[in-house]
Amino acid sequence: MLLQGKVAVITGSTSGIGRAGAIAFSKEGASVVISGRNKERGQKVASLIKEQGGQAHFVPADMLAMADIEQLVKAAVDTFGRLDIFWHNAGIVGPDDIENISQETYDKMMAVHLKAGVFGVKFALPQMRKAGGGAILFTSSVAGLKQSGYSLTYSLAKSGLVMLTRKLAVDLAKDNIRVNCLCPGRVQTGMRPDISQEKARALGITAEEWEKRDKKRIPLGRFVTEEEVADAALFLVSDRASAITGVALPVDGGFLAV
Repeated sequence: MLLQGKVAVITGSTSGIGRAGAIAFSKEGASVVISGRNKERGQKVASLIKEQGGQAHFVPADMLAMADIEQLVKAAVDTFGRLDIFWHNAGIVGPDDIENISQETYDKMMAVHLKAGVFGVKFALPQMRKAGGGAILFTSSVAGLKQSGYSLTYSLAKSGLVMLTRKLAVDLAKDNIRVNCLCPGRVQTGMRPDISQEKARALGITAEEWEKRDKKRIPLGRFVTEEEVADAALFLVSDRASAITGVALPVDGGFLAV
């Protein structure tokens, strides 16, 4: 098993990519701390992992509250005795541009993605050093590598995670801690229908027509699955990626190559 004996904290793991990642990590031997705002969904994910023979513990957490993030690390150590993997996956979406942006939208987008990532690592670092090293992972986006026509603040926050990855990869190498980030493209998650509806409405077409157009922009001709992103995450936090740090890995079906 790739993660036998490891303990992982995954933010935003009650649904979507984080949920898929929690299940994938547990199948490879990791004990997983599930987190998110929705208690019912979080408990269901933890229960599913336990039913499959894995170990999981749900801790409700709001990425706008730094105390909640600190509690995730404490819960991991209190419950499983150590911390080896910290994956900041939680995120939010929403359309905006320079003309209609609000201070509230800007502050929330930066806090959930970037501030929570910075302080999550701050809280996790002492425990990873005690464990002799570990792996940190951020979920960025293709919008962090190529500007998004959908959201100014989302692109800013996700690009910040890419630079945070590179900075921490250099700073923490001496501690045997690797730092990488994923840059998913068009992923078929629960948020996809809302995004498609908003983009289609702006163009005066149906959501179905928008999705057909969107898929044509992807060389593989389809959206990426949550499980495919989770598999990339599993690789990056495992010892099979022992020489990989400071990488922003697109998981996008070739979208950025066009």
